[in-house]
Amino acid sequence: MSISVFRFTDIFCKLVRTHFYIAQQQLVSKIFNIYIWAFCSLIVMGHIMQEFGLANDYGCFQLATIVGTVGLFEIYGNCFKLIADFEGDQHINYLLTLPTSPAVVMWSLITSYTCVGIIVSIFMLPLGKLLLWNSFSFATVSWFKLVLILVIANIFYGIFTLAVTAHVGALSKMENVWCRFIFPLWFMGGFQFSWASIYKFSQPLAYFLLCNPILYVMEGTRAALLGQGDCLQWEICCMVLCGFIIAGWLYGRYKMKRLLDFV
Repeated sequence: MSISVFRFTDIFCKLVRTHFYIAQQQLVSKIFNIYIWAFCSLIVMGHIMQEFGLANDYGCFQLATIVGTVGLFEIYGNCFKLIADFEGDQHINYLLTLPTSPAVVMWSLITSYTCVGIIVSIFMLPLGKLLLWNSFSFATVSWFKLVLILVIANIFYGIFTLAVTAHVGALSKMENVWCRFIFPLWFMGGFQFSWASIYKFSQPLAYFLLCNPILYVMEGTRAALLGQGDCLQWEICCMVLCGFIIAGWLYGRYKMKRLLDFV
């Protein structure tokens, strides 16, 4: 038993290093791309829109949501690469022949996605401080809470990547990844609004939005970065996201098993 666990652990670590080595070759490019998006968003929402009556602290609000959203936008590219492999070189089939379980192979992918997502998310903070300067203070940041919510959120994004990939299953359906999953979850997940503001507007809509896992990422990230305030409780956000992780893993593994026909 101990030998089997050691072997699985060794294979898992080697797979994670391999996946991350491949991913890190594009890491600088990913950070640069996200910087362009973050720069435009923070300049508009943190400075320009204040001339039209937007709250002075909205730039910080937007920064927190950008930090929490980075991993979500990685899903489309990761899904594309996985499905392209399924229909092309089928490198995944080789990995599934290794002397380990399919779960180890899938978790190695999830772990590499998680690591990349966390790194890119953290790189948003220096840019946010530079652009917002006095509006954003590191003194308000709870670093323990921020790191933990980013780890949990990016694990969810990694699992969601596999679940969506297995659900879509073909390059001809790739547009569904954005239109049916990423965009609605992001746009209705609190990127531009807080749950408290929606609750004041419409309680039924607010309760309906609690079904959206991205809402907990946004609220938890804002609570960690800017202070609890009127955000959903940080602890609740973490617990609910863990529930979504479990549900996503069960569904993703089931769909992957049907798609790739492994035992």
